Amino acid sequence: MCTSVTLETTEGHHLFGRTMDFATDLGQTVTVVPRNYSWISAASGEYIKTRYGMIGMASVAEDVIVYADGMNEAGLACATLYLPGFADFNDQPSKGKEAVAPHDFVFWSLSQFGSIAEVKEALAKVSLVDFPLAAMGITPPLHWILSDKTGRSIVVEPLEKDIKIVDNPVGVMTNSPDFQWHLTNLRQFIGLRPKQFEATRWEDLELSALSQGSGSVGLPGDFTPPSRFVRAAYWKNNITGIDTERDGITGLFHILSTCDLPKGAVVTPDNMEDVTLYTSAMCAESGNFYYHGYDNRQITVVNLFREDLDAAEIRTYPFIREQAFHFEN
Repeated sequence: MCTSVTLETTEGHHLFGRTMDFATDLGQTVTVVPRNYSWISAASGEYIKTRYGMIGMASVAEDVIVYADGMNEAGLACATLYLPGFADFNDQPSKGKEAVAPHDFVFWSLSQFGSIAEVKEALAKVSLVDFPLAAMGITPPLHWILSDKTGRSIVVEPLEKDIKIVDNPVGVMTNSPDFQWHLTNLRQFIGLRPKQFEATRWEDLELSALSQGSGSVGLPGDFTPPSRFVRAAYWKNNITGIDTERDGITGLFHILSTCDLPKGAVVTPDNMEDVTLYTSAMCAESGNFYYHGYDNRQITVVNLFREDLDAAEIRTYPFIREQAFHFEN
């Protein structure tokens, strides 16, 4: 599952957010990795030294760091989402290309590159290889959305053992099918609008809208990836009052809340419940990383630029799970 959205404020803040929907807890924690930190690429076995400090939500086990989403100090942001039934990786890296495991892609991109342009150039020399994630026992079927301070966004997908890079004109991504299908599917919803429909007449009967919201009749409300894509794109296109960073973060969390999965809403074939484990958002300019979890709706903020990005070790912040309440008396 999962939904991701980019958003730009009128003051020029570039925001990036996502819901993390999964059936099992990932042991996630806000993780800061400094510059010049050496980590091991799972696919190649070689050490990679980070060029940029970064922050994001990751699962950390001993020396293995698996980022689900995050941003670096240059303002590049990336999130990984599932693409079941469509993701198709190489069995072996192509000759002369760098091997990258799917679960390493976020770490790889944020540690090395500062812009969309740099990522696109580097991907010409990369093979995404079939490499199982030990914690899951399988190679997760992933694809990725990236954005930077220019406001550009791209989607990277492993299709037919090739890397497809698609410019993202709507700044939204969900799951299967492939991204180009979702863009085409939006054409079915061109009649959606925030304003109301005018009264009309059928024969001798005058028909008028029932209260407010008639312009959004037909907006899909289910939890499938196509429906979540349409909802997120509709709300992003129509949301107002997005001036400051705080406005934007508030708006972004509202948009993503329309794609939340409450417990019991989606049950997998294995009889497990997909839920929104957390929702995260980040600002490329300020370095603020925001999140709230399923059980705690209060937003927690960690700032990348208040960290020592020349430190020798990573830093993690416990994922806050207990609900916070504000009592007036």
